[in-house]
Amino acid sequence: MELFGATHLSTGSALAIFAGLYIAYSILYAFVASLSAQSKYLRSQPWIGLKAKWFAKYRAGMASITGTRDFLFEGYESFSKNNQLFAIPSFATKPWVLIPPTKIRELLAKPDDEVDLRGVLKEMVASYWTGDEDIAGSGIHLDVIRQQLTRKLELFTEDIHVELEQGFQEHWNAGKDKWLAVTGLDTCMKIVSRAANRVFSGVELCRNEEYLERTRLYSQGIFTIAGLINLMPSWLRPLLAPPMVQLNRRHLAVCKKTAVPEIKRRLERIQSGSEKEPETDALTWIIENAINTGDPAEINPDKICRRLVRLNMVAIHTTSITITNALLDLFGSARAQDFVDGLREECYRVLAEHGGEWTKAAVSDLVRVDSTIKESMRFSSLAMVGVMREVVKEDGIDLGDGIHLPKGVRIGAANVAIHRDPVYYPNPDDLDEKSQVLEKRNQAIVTTGENFIAFGHGRDACPGRFFASQEMKLMLAYIVMNYDVKLPGPRPQSIDIKISSVPPPTAQFLVRRRQ
Repeated sequence: MELFGATHLSTGSALAIFAGLYIAYSILYAFVASLSAQSKYLRSQPWIGLKAKWFAKYRAGMASITGTRDFLFEGYESFSKNNQLFAIPSFATKPWVLIPPTKIRELLAKPDDEVDLRGVLKEMVASYWTGDEDIAGSGIHLDVIRQQLTRKLELFTEDIHVELEQGFQEHWNAGKDKWLAVTGLDTCMKIVSRAANRVFSGVELCRNEEYLERTRLYSQGIFTIAGLINLMPSWLRPLLAPPMVQLNRRHLAVCKKTAVPEIKRRLERIQSGSEKEPETDALTWIIENAINTGDPAEINPDKICRRLVRLNMVAIHTTSITITNALLDLFGSARAQDFVDGLREECYRVLAEHGGEWTKAAVSDLVRVDSTIKESMRFSSLAMVGVMREVVKEDGIDLGDGIHLPKGVRIGAANVAIHRDPVYYPNPDDLDEKSQVLEKRNQAIVTTGENFIAFGHGRDACPGRFFASQEMKLMLAYIVMNYDVKLPGPRPQSIDIKISSVPPPTAQFLVRRRQ
């Protein structure tokens, strides 16, 4: 085929041209960006990952795709421990400036009009391209978590346990005489989704297999697509992002087909006053909060459904990864049997002390279970950078000791390195559940601090951590009481992608019903 007098390009030629254009764009972009106050500031900071070679920042950016962990540990040892800041590259997105733990409290004391979290999170899930910009920028579903779900957890404990039990029976359907291989992350995500949706949307939707599958695929799709988009230069995103999101839109369409009729039914009854005792779940609270805004756009069933699906996205994805990591760490430990024996003793004892029923109080008494999950969150951090913010104040912010950060700079703390610092954790590279057993309630998973920032810290700490903690503790308790579990080999290494670290999606458990 002739195109402007030239023959169609070979694949190799096209790739060479693309690479040339990308490098040219990067050089031009870097030159223009270098004129800003933000860039002048970044040039004044010590950098990790840059080497005295051609296209040093481009090479370092490429290395950051899988090498951010090494950058963070190197910078933490060289600078954070000396109360200094350092910068690391981030491929195709803004670099990070990492603050030492001693400055976390001062950073988090800044108001939202000086440092912004929401914008950073919106970019991480590429909400502009994935189609949820209006949802991501509004907090109705987050208010539901903060104001209603957390306060009413005791109403859902038994319901969550019932759905977890049925989920395990379906997806870990092992006998007592034969080991069954199950894919860890996939089955955990399906079980978590079912239990969470009992609380989010009620019995009918939580047991609708198509709805559960599509919400799960949609949630996974958002993070996968966002991850790919955030590896692209900004000029390429308008070309490639739209076709990438099409499959996810089909998943969302099926979710709407299933959920919107139920949403319309509830809307009509709540607005008419005929619903004397509306269902106690997050969907009802989303509807009520939407009505209370007085904005007709907020009570659109389509928008309410998208909020419900987004609630699934933020709750299910991270919980599934965290519990999968906990199981891999526990059963991959050389002392797995000792740890499991201790967990079983606690679970049977606590359940008996509470009359054989799982209540919120009973779950709170699972201190060794709590400790096991928390220790895994320290040892296998999902987010390698924590307390993420971007400076939005026009004249920048001050963090004391002469530290000034100009507008536009993206800030965080080296979560993965803080969690391995022997100053805070004795023998930090040893996964030792017994050394971390809780002695006080204020050491539980949900308690954040400058040396444990897996859930963030301060007023913007993850609002869903109380719900996630209860669900994960019930899961681990059910597993150790009902299954023997082992890994087919050594604990598989997590996969690092920029500032995230996730368990391999193919990692398996061998499970067998207990005799």
